[in-house]
Amino acid sequence: MNSIKTRSLIASFCVTLCFAAMASAEVKPSTLFSDHMVLQSGMSVPVWGTADPAEKVTIKFNGQTRSATADASGKWMVRLTKLKSRRPV
Repeated sequence: MNSIKTRSLIASFCVTLCFAAMASAEVKPSTLFSDHMVLQSGMSVPVWGTADPAEKVTIKFNGQTRSATADASGKWMVRLTKLKSRRPV
């Protein structure tokens, strides 16, 4: 009998983990954004992507923090304030 309770508990735990994994959202920036890309200086820079509907998305870049909430179709966008020009090192 103890073995059945143990199996039941393990099964319940596994099911809970599966649902928790499915519940976690996958926030994705647009595929346009990648490593080593160049952003325009001296102007506001839009950053956008997808997430679960109504999910809050926070972008941190170059000392700026901006947040947005995904719309009903899962799309979100934030605008970074004007970026200063930096010379390559």
